[in-house]
Amino acid sequence: MLDSDQRSGLMLGGMDSLMPIGEFADRSGLSAKRLRDYAAVGLLPPAAVDPESGYRYYAPGQLNEARLIDELRRADVALAEIAFLLREPSPALLDRWVRQVELDSDERRAALGCARQILEGGAGYAHTPAPIHQRREHFMHLTTTTRTDIGHVRKANQDRALCLDHLAAIADGMGGPPGGETASTLTMAIVQAAFTGRSLDELQASARAANTAVFERAGADDQLEGMGSTLCAVGLLDADELAVVNVGDSRAYVLRNGSLKRLTSDHTIVAELVRQGELTEDEVADHPHRSVLTRAVGVAPTVDLDAATYAVHHGDRILLCSDGLTNNTPDDVILSLMTSTQDLDATADALVERALASGGHDNITVVVADVS
Repeated sequence: MLDSDQRSGLMLGGMDSLMPIGEFADRSGLSAKRLRDYAAVGLLPPAAVDPESGYRYYAPGQLNEARLIDELRRADVALAEIAFLLREPSPALLDRWVRQVELDSDERRAALGCARQILEGGAGYAHTPAPIHQRREHFMHLTTTTRTDIGHVRKANQDRALCLDHLAAIADGMGGPPGGETASTLTMAIVQAAFTGRSLDELQASARAANTAVFERAGADDQLEGMGSTLCAVGLLDADELAVVNVGDSRAYVLRNGSLKRLTSDHTIVAELVRQGELTEDEVADHPHRSVLTRAVGVAPTVDLDAATYAVHHGDRILLCSDGLTNNTPDDVILSLMTSTQDLDATADALVERALASGGHDNITVVVADVS
């Protein structure tokens, strides 16, 4: 992928070597629509974009990259894993994917053989489940609900939430309209498309792909300059683990046996001062820079992520929330509201209502999920 210096050089003096999208599509064998789709998820951004017409131009050096991406997609490789390979090319990674394909093929062949026995009514059929380490399906799933409110002050709601049975996420846009909404919406779309539940690495790769897409989109439109987003995402993995990735000050908590544990750390100036012992938690609420982020999705070509896995159990309750909740709601109050009822919808409503009652100075979004 071209870096920023290479792109600048092409824009200044190398336009003759660039190809419009139609010519690039013909030479690469990919349709213009497919090229646009790849660019939209941050895989193959154009080398240059005409700011007046919006026309896209590609460099000859991107032809092999386009063909590589397309072959990997034909092999059903996840978008986030392709993005990781493009950043760190590795034949060993391809070999690992080949082995996984072979394993999946063996499992499907065995399953079809068992299905034939069942269909034919074979008396000798006995179900033998695959070894635990070979199974790809999730044994746990998330039952989720979400609530969002614009609050009492903001003119637009820039928060976005994602609720699936294996993935939940929150993105809090920044940069003002239309940038904030664009950044958070794009972040959610790419994380949803790129994460399949394979690994923590895949969830991290999906966040990096979102960062690239938001950064490229902002650079192509003056109205979106400076936009970005927080991201807090949790995904269920095969081994009864919860993968957690966060950037910014949207948070994840887990409630287990009446105890609330915060799974993420805020990336703000005041949080850093607290960690360094220069500020107390009680002083954070009145600090003039309490909402100033030190990290965000899409504000730079690369992003620094916090990522970890945690053991997850049936009966755990997960909370994701934007800072519209946590800026005015202490953890002990969140705990009280989370334990006051078993009803997911009632819990989400209570959390948002508490934030509104405390001033509602920002957009408020929560996702509450039960692990079962």
